[in-house]
Amino acid sequence: MTSGEFLQAAPLFVRRSKRNLFYKILCFLTLIFQGGILDFYLIVFTDLYWCSWIATDLVVMTGWGIFFLKNGRSKRSLQHHKGSMYGCSLGEFTFAYLAWLIYVIACTPKVVLILETSILDLIELKVPLGTTGFKIIMMLSAPLLYCLINAIIEDLAGATRYHSQSCYISTCLDLVDSFTLIEMLLMNEIPTVYLKYTVIAVYFLVLSIPVLWLYELNASQLQCRWIWARFFSGVLVNVPLLVVRCFLVYSYQMPVSVFMFKNMFFLGCRCLELVEQCLMGSGGGRLASNPVQFSHCVSENDMCPHGYVNTLAVSTQN
Repeated sequence: MTSGEFLQAAPLFVRRSKRNLFYKILCFLTLIFQGGILDFYLIVFTDLYWCSWIATDLVVMTGWGIFFLKNGRSKRSLQHHKGSMYGCSLGEFTFAYLAWLIYVIACTPKVVLILETSILDLIELKVPLGTTGFKIIMMLSAPLLYCLINAIIEDLAGATRYHSQSCYISTCLDLVDSFTLIEMLLMNEIPTVYLKYTVIAVYFLVLSIPVLWLYELNASQLQCRWIWARFFSGVLVNVPLLVVRCFLVYSYQMPVSVFMFKNMFFLGCRCLELVEQCLMGSGGGRLASNPVQFSHCVSENDMCPHGYVNTLAVSTQN
């Protein structure tokens, strides 16, 4: 492939920037819709601190706007220094974990206040969709996370995209798992207060887990602490959910849920992943003792796919 053919492919970058802009707009629309409905619930049924809820939404919107600006500037800076668009680190997930952390901190007190007060009963009586609408609003966190990932992804064929999608799917499964218990809580099927608080705590723990893997995706290399962080995050989510479901089955004769097998499967996967990474780490010294020597004719930039194709083109012409 010649440089002229690469220039002909330039509109792909424009289309991808339009794609990113589309998902950024969806992010802000989702934030406005979810935050606005939650504010409506809180302001209509209680007049306490109504200004603070609106101010919180404005802070979240401002924070996400600053994040997108900083993220775009960081990616442009890295592209300038790397000299290649694809195959190298693009810094796509720079500051993404901060954006999601701001969202979780702002969303958590609103939902907890609704769940723990009589507002939920008033929603069921006076709002058209009742608690069904409240459930839909709560589950908007999953589409919001999807829009966030796609708003900052540049390389659609890169390893980071597939890693982020796998982390997203895992988080969605955990969200659905914990939300089924939230539905039981809304129907007053959780028998004890301790189980009720455990379910609420685990739900918001699952909601905050993307902060970890978004930060991990921003890291330049996989370090030991990220392996342990991934393991403990899986344990902190699946063990309480499994305990709650076992308690409901054996103490209150509730039917066995398929999510019990999901919890056991995910715990097994995390343990196997930890063992695998530990074994790879123990063998890393032997692998590092015989490093691969590359030819001095190939520069560092040529190791990216873009430069590699250019090198092949020059070699063919010679």
